[in-house]
Amino acid sequence: MDIVRIGLIGVGGMGSNHAGYLSRGDVPGGRLVAICDASPVQLAHARTQVGEGVQAFENADELFNAKLVDAVIIATPHYFHPPLAIKAFGHDLHVMSEKPAGVYTKQVKELNATAEKSGKVFGLMFNQRTLGQHQKLKELVTSGELGELRRTNYIITSWFRAQS
Repeated sequence: MDIVRIGLIGVGGMGSNHAGYLSRGDVPGGRLVAICDASPVQLAHARTQVGEGVQAFENADELFNAKLVDAVIIATPHYFHPPLAIKAFGHDLHVMSEKPAGVYTKQVKELNATAEKSGKVFGLMFNQRTLGQHQKLKELVTSGELGELRRTNYIITSWFRAQS
C-alpha cells in the first residue's frame, strides 16, 4: 500500500489538530480522505479546515460502511475509544487511538484482544513521550539511579485543563 487512506473520527479538540497536519500533507504516505463527528457544528468547522476532496460523515458507522479508508484515528471522548476501535478492526482497518485506550479495564482488555486477533496495526497516541524532559525522566527511572520507585506523581503545571 503506497498511500494509507486515513479517516478521522472526532474533529474537535485533538481531532482538529490531526485534521490540520493530515490535510496539509505532513505525513508522507498518508492522506486524509474522511472525517466524522456527531456534532454538526464541529463537522462543519472541520470541513472548512480540510478542504475539498475529504468526505464528511455524521457517524462512524457511515464512515466504516463507505469503505473509503485503510486506517482511522480515533479522537473522540475517552469512553468511545474501545467500541470504535473494535468496530474499526471489524471492518479490517488499522487503528490509531488518542489516549487513553479506554476508561474501563474490561473494555481495554477486549480492545487489546481484538487488536491482536485482527492482524492490523494498533497504536495509542502518547504525544508527550518524545519530549526531552520525559525522555530524561525515563532514563533516570530505567537506570536505577533513583533507586526503586514506589510511587510517583507528575503534574504539568503549565496546562490548565478543566474537568470537562
